[in-house]
Amino acid sequence: MSTLTVFLLVVWFFQRVLPVRGLLGLGVSTAAGAAFVFIPWLGFWIKSLAPNASIPMVGLLLAAILGRACNKSVFRPADWKAAWIFGAAASLMLYPSALGLGAFDTYSLGWPWLFHSVSIALFAGVGVASAVLLWLGNRFGYLLLLAGLGYLAGFQESTNFWDYVLDPLFGAVSLVALIAMAWRSRNPRPANPRGTTAP
Repeated sequence: MSTLTVFLLVVWFFQRVLPVRGLLGLGVSTAAGAAFVFIPWLGFWIKSLAPNASIPMVGLLLAAILGRACNKSVFRPADWKAAWIFGAAASLMLYPSALGLGAFDTYSLGWPWLFHSVSIALFAGVGVASAVLLWLGNRFGYLLLLAGLGYLAGFQESTNFWDYVLDPLFGAVSLVALIAMAWRSRNPRPANPRGTTAP
């Protein structure tokens, strides 16, 4: 899963820097990404940089890559917004305590055999978030559902639920995306003389 995340990141990057678009661009970017990740460069494997990857992060990368290749959004603006809100909120719940802030490490909640009653709140919270999003027709709910199912199936080596729903990359991107959204809402682009938003 971690190597897949690095591969998808590289493919996503090549999609944006190479001049080829559409499905041909996807093929070229995939080939370039495979060569970049799975061939050692000067004796160094790029894939060795693979971070821990969450299921939502992989899903978001796939949505971005396929959307660009097909020139059609897999995720709508509301879906992306839900992803960034969830990622930012979960990051603020997890990472400060993991860095030693506070008396309790919330990462331990991901192991239900350590804190049965409290851990249930984490599992239930993600389950409820997934159900509400799906009920509202928000596609990010599918990624949360897959994260829960992946955990139950033991899809990754980790046995901690947090690792299935969140990773540092997802958290960092979510925080940056929310800051950018807040900035744009406070500083909208001016309208041109025809009354439409300037490009």
